[in-house]
Amino acid sequence: MEGSKLKTAFFLYLAGAVALNALILWQLREPILQGYSDFAALYTAGKLVQQGRASQMYDREAQWQVQQEFASGVKIRRGPLPFIRPPFESLLFWPLAHLRYPNAFLLWMTVKVVILLAIPFVMDPVRGNPKASSPFLGGLLGLAFFPVAFDLLQGQDAVLLLLVLVLALNSLQRGANFRSGMFLGLGLFKFHLVLPIALVFLLRRKNRVVLGFLTTALVLVLVSAQVAGWTTLTSYPRYLWDLNRASGVGVTTATSMPNVRGLLAALGTSQTSRLVTGFLWALEICGVVFTACIWRRGRDDDHVLPSLGFSLSVVMTLLTSYYVYTYDLTLLLIPMLQFGGFFLQGLRKRRLPEKLFVVCWAVLLLNPIHWVVIFRFGGVYWLALVLLLMGLSLAWIAESRRSLGNELHLS
Repeated sequence: MEGSKLKTAFFLYLAGAVALNALILWQLREPILQGYSDFAALYTAGKLVQQGRASQMYDREAQWQVQQEFASGVKIRRGPLPFIRPPFESLLFWPLAHLRYPNAFLLWMTVKVVILLAIPFVMDPVRGNPKASSPFLGGLLGLAFFPVAFDLLQGQDAVLLLLVLVLALNSLQRGANFRSGMFLGLGLFKFHLVLPIALVFLLRRKNRVVLGFLTTALVLVLVSAQVAGWTTLTSYPRYLWDLNRASGVGVTTATSMPNVRGLLAALGTSQTSRLVTGFLWALEICGVVFTACIWRRGRDDDHVLPSLGFSLSVVMTLLTSYYVYTYDLTLLLIPMLQFGGFFLQGLRKRRLPEKLFVVCWAVLLLNPIHWVVIFRFGGVYWLALVLLLMGLSLAWIAESRRSLGNELHLS
């Protein structure tokens, strides 16, 4: 009876959180459809492909010219919102470029909502265990999660990366390592978040995963060259480097990043210091090595470990990556959907690391607080501490399973 009441209360809270997200999106509908959101950059790339000017997708003047055609009313920019994805991703927005900007945005949002609702159906349960919650409840949780709402608000592509990583995890759980690597490679449109995960597999000597990843990467390089030309493709790294060094070009500031870099920036640490930059890159490498070590020491017959290891890879990547924005936390739905329901069952009897995971899970669902912080202070850098605790809890759980064997059941 108590469990039924808790489930009802949780359902009502998620429904309220979804309503709050919907209300915020509705209140901001006019600036969103006028071109204030990040989708303007993605739409611009699609437009340049449509116009036969794909080779100019990283040309600032061409970007500005196109954006003046559909977002001339945006008053906060003195230059274009830059397209920062590899050329191959522009093909996704080429069909949308045939629509007026507001219609394209709404269609893109609809596609992502469908993906979100499908994720709980697509995601395989932890091997050897039934799903801990209904797909309906999982879909509601996804729509209630504030980074998802932020992704919808900005017209970003984090939901698409979530789908790619879920497909990679599903294949990994089924032992289809090459296919898992191929799916992982499809996430290279956000290469800064996918490469660390691929490096974990490399350190774990999962050669078939790495081979699948490299196969997809090669295909995407060839597609990019075909779309934009080799000259544009080879100039892409320099383009990103120049944007990183420039200011006032529409790139989010470090203080708004919910990771270690954002936390250091909020503490007043200079982001231009070579020492700080070196520390951040070294920290990311340490995160990869730490994850690989935790994952490698697991038992061969432990079918839960692939889900734990993959989830730990996602959390550590978000925590230590040089570039992470609020909407990127959408990827946390992987560990939240995989383990949240399990650890909530019989919570009082759970061990400390599992309780710690649930605490982190609960903090991430405190939508009203997160929205107030975002609108009042402009950043959620303090969530780096939540990511750290969630990563430690997952590592702790994995280590406990290694030492105690299958005494630690999910169900």
